[in-house]
Amino acid sequence: MSSDEAIQLTNNDASFCKSYAISKGYWSDPYLKHFCGTHSSEHKPPEISRGYFARVNAIRSRVYKFIELFDNAQVINLGAGYDTLFFDLTDKNFNFKKYIEIDFPRIVSSKIRLIRTKRALWDKIPRPDVQEAGNNEDRGQDDFKVPSLFARPDPVHPSLKSNSEIHLDNYDLISADLRNPNDLDSKLKACGVNFNYPTLVIAECVLIYMSMEHSSNLLKYLTQNFDQVGFVNYEQCNLADKFGDIMMANMEARECRLQGTEACSNLDSQLERFLSNGFVNTCTQVITMSEFYTTKMDRSERHRIEAIEFLDETELLFQLMDHYCVGIAANSELFRKIFF
Repeated sequence: MSSDEAIQLTNNDASFCKSYAISKGYWSDPYLKHFCGTHSSEHKPPEISRGYFARVNAIRSRVYKFIELFDNAQVINLGAGYDTLFFDLTDKNFNFKKYIEIDFPRIVSSKIRLIRTKRALWDKIPRPDVQEAGNNEDRGQDDFKVPSLFARPDPVHPSLKSNSEIHLDNYDLISADLRNPNDLDSKLKACGVNFNYPTLVIAECVLIYMSMEHSSNLLKYLTQNFDQVGFVNYEQCNLADKFGDIMMANMEARECRLQGTEACSNLDSQLERFLSNGFVNTCTQVITMSEFYTTKMDRSERHRIEAIEFLDETELLFQLMDHYCVGIAANSELFRKIFF
């Protein structure tokens, strides 16, 4: 198995862990289960569920605030996998100009196939009104067959017939090689992205799989081409200790090559990567997930999720959270309003 293939499998692991936490009531998400099948019922330790709750809370709270600040907001989700944030934003009636998801071709194809065959997902995809032949009321709410719809040449939107990409007014699901800025640039232009609009880029455990050269080129591309761009990064940190050694050994055993660990040595190295690639010092913030969990997260929410499952000792929880961080970097002072 190649490293790229192993990296793609981490999407399944993250989705299963999130789905289990959702099933226990850590947060609400009626959509992720449609991507996970029966694996979502497999037990996960409370430390894992609390960690994923904090991760989702950190990312989504910043996205919400960003969209509320700008009328013409664009969001680009790098390595999106089976993430359901687009469906969440739609349910909450957020208005945005563009939401673009990017991942490996195989993951994109899989996500499109599931969207096209699950009624709960299909109904949330923006598209022109279609008068379907027949009545779907007798179809199940889980498995939803749409081949007859796609067999009709009109008026179904052409991009919804493809297994490779989706291009709609405010939602695009595409594949691109993030290690190649030219490929990314052509794909974003094909999506109709506006480089003058405020744009927030999300990356969850993405940059660490790239070489420092490739991640630097990616970050420079963003700061040099977007007038106003912010970057929200969730990733490993403090790897230069024994616990970090164990984390890296576990990933290497799964054939996931961690080529970007140099930037994950500590919080300063995380900060330096952004500052050396065009982001502004006054607009850059990096904190451990331990700090986010204990000082930045809503206290009532923390108390609520801590009551879901009993945790006798919190040492492992905070060891894990000390080795992950969330960072916000931007090339415009406007993004300081979404700091923690």
